[in-house]
Amino acid sequence: MSRADKYEALRKLIQAFSEPYKGTLYHYTSADSISGIIHNHEIWMSNTTFMNDTTELKALENATGILKDNDFTNDAVKERWHEMVDRTRTNEMTEPDYYMASFSRKKDSLEQWRAYGNFCIGFDARKLALRRHQFLYKCLYTENDIRKWILAKERIPEWTSLPEEHRDNAAYNLLYVASMKYKNKHFRAEKEIRLVATSHHNWFYAKTPGGYEDDLPIHFRPHRLFGFVPYLKFFIERKSNNRPQGTQETETQMKERKLKEEAAKQRELLPITEVIVGPMARQREAKTACEILLSERGYKQVSVNLSGIPYRGL
Repeated sequence: MSRADKYEALRKLIQAFSEPYKGTLYHYTSADSISGIIHNHEIWMSNTTFMNDTTELKALENATGILKDNDFTNDAVKERWHEMVDRTRTNEMTEPDYYMASFSRKKDSLEQWRAYGNFCIGFDARKLALRRHQFLYKCLYTENDIRKWILAKERIPEWTSLPEEHRDNAAYNLLYVASMKYKNKHFRAEKEIRLVATSHHNWFYAKTPGGYEDDLPIHFRPHRLFGFVPYLKFFIERKSNNRPQGTQETETQMKERKLKEEAAKQRELLPITEVIVGPMARQREAKTACEILLSERGYKQVSVNLSGIPYRGL
């Protein structure tokens, strides 16, 4: 098997771990936020350290007793599981390099109107996770569900064609995806689908800057509790072949260049399918304002509908 064939086998296996969501996703948000999303054609992905759920992306590490040695048929996955358990026992911190935007499979949800704001944007899920290293994950909320998912994926047939030297990498990716999918049971009513990306604020391999070229630039927004929160800008950019070739940059030089490039990039329209105006005192006026906003920013064909929930709100 050639080197190219080996990496292709690894790619196919990792692809089999993902389960692309193909329906409509709903993002509940405030008036300020929907204005920014529509006006700038971008979604902000916040660093997961600063989420409302204090166990965000840590739920699997808090449930290290759900799998026993005799559950595994795949030695590489079992060894990686042991490493995760040992890391949890020694309180070794995971690098805060993950960023996320949350969506729901639930349309017109009273719980989410109360929690997140008066507007809900519907997105075509197939058109969201198009960039490298950005993935959609459907959340699982019980130990039994995540346990079954891990054990099913460690037995899929794609493992058989994978060379031994790539099995550890594949096992790491399997448990990484599991950690992205597993969420605290108290949030199960949200039926969350999460868009996750990675961006490294520290370079561990400074001599190979090309490995960080796909990282999105990190921005910062004010926050009443934390002072400020790191975030990434998700957008769909117009096609370009301007990636620099053959240049050697320091970490600071690359990050400064990428910030300038991002600011100059032309954005495509986001894959918005509809907007729903939630329960509020001036719902019809809000609908009109939303229609004008969409029309002015190129989304004239997007329908704006009213929530049917008879909730007066505040």
